[in-house]
Amino acid sequence: MLLVLTPLLFGLSFLSGMLGLGVAFVAIPVLGLFGYDLKDVIQPWALLLNGLTAISGAIAFWRAGMVDRRGALILVTITTIGAPLGVWLLQFASTNFIWWLYVVVLVFLAVRMALPKGAASEDVHAITDRARARAGVAAAPISVFAGFLGVGPGFLLMPTLVLVGYSARLAAATNSVAVTLPSFSAFASHLGSAQFDWPTVIVTSVVSVIGAWLGARFTAGRVKSETLSRIFAIALVALAVQRAWILLS
Repeated sequence: MLLVLTPLLFGLSFLSGMLGLGVAFVAIPVLGLFGYDLKDVIQPWALLLNGLTAISGAIAFWRAGMVDRRGALILVTITTIGAPLGVWLLQFASTNFIWWLYVVVLVFLAVRMALPKGAASEDVHAITDRARARAGVAAAPISVFAGFLGVGPGFLLMPTLVLVGYSARLAAATNSVAVTLPSFSAFASHLGSAQFDWPTVIVTSVVSVIGAWLGARFTAGRVKSETLSRIFAIALVALAVQRAWILLS
């Protein structure tokens, strides 16, 4: 299983690093294919990987000067507080409900990312305080919802930042910083019931961090915002179809 998971998570982490996300939003349905328990194994494992891969990507983006630092600090504060509340709400929901909710959110975000947008500037200084404030307001419910799903808030924040005026490249870079601490705060909330095979977790963590760092460097140097949005939308649709197929089988 480790021989299969290692290259798979490396590839997924490379993709998530390109998008400025932690890997949880793609790791959760993939880990679900191996029969792990959702609440006690997959979600805490994915959150740990999410925080580690987000840090890796954030360092690469920060060094490239692509992060809206003021916006990122506002977002990371709000999401770190909100994520544990979502984990607490998890005890009141069934596993099937959570999976179907995950599918619906993926499809919604894919559609929003695929819609035509105005030409947002790649320049960090072009972001207004009003756009930062709108992103901050949206970040509160997003962080709670993401904690409930067992993922970092990145896969929800990324399209939200684009919708309030960030370019996809700038959104990816800023998002990578914003999702680090809430991933760990949500992970800490799971520790009381989490069940891990630590050797597997350690190996997959190291591989995922390397993949995310390489993906972020690739985006910083070569990938345009329009291309990044399309990649994100395609990935979301693929994950939604895969999980819906399993639920209906």
